Amino acid sequence: MSDSRTALLAAAAEQFAKYGPRGTRVQDIVNAAGVNERMIYHHFGSKDGLYAAVMRDQRYRLGEAWLPAVEKAVTMDPYPGMRLALGGLFDAFLARPQSAALFAHEALGGAPLAVPAGAGEFLEPVRQLYERGQADGVFAPDVPFATAYATAVCALIAVSLFGRRFAEVLNTGLDDDPARFRDQVVRQLLDGMTR
Repeated sequence: MSDSRTALLAAAAEQFAKYGPRGTRVQDIVNAAGVNERMIYHHFGSKDGLYAAVMRDQRYRLGEAWLPAVEKAVTMDPYPGMRLALGGLFDAFLARPQSAALFAHEALGGAPLAVPAGAGEFLEPVRQLYERGQADGVFAPDVPFATAYATAVCALIAVSLFGRRFAEVLNTGLDDDPARFRDQVVRQLLDGMTR
């Protein structure tokens, strides 16, 4: 990957995470990247093309960070395996708050989803773990994987984005130990999946 392409992806991710695709100015991206504006058009064709590339890149990086937890989780019994899988995803979001912010902007905007090729295949082991848990009577049999997964991912994104702000509003702190906080959040989610 060329230096200008890498710089543009990083600068654009930061700007899009702050201001969304509509509120981000091309000039701010190129200033932050330290490149000429024409490099956006050279590498991505347009600002929309850059936005799509940023979203694919963020999803890819998030999946790459999550993969070790998923690979281990699928070898485990369903409940501890799902706890590990969801905990790994939450850790990935906490380590990349920019990704969660980008996904929130994407959900609120009208741009088409930019998903890397093969992303659906990546979720297949998680689906199999969940369905194995359903067959074993661990997870609710009447809740399809898509519903359980969407609920969990949305909750993890929301808590990674808004958790600290909720603590301010409630005038009480969330657990300061990141591992314990993750375990509390994931246990709360999993208890909703179990019968």
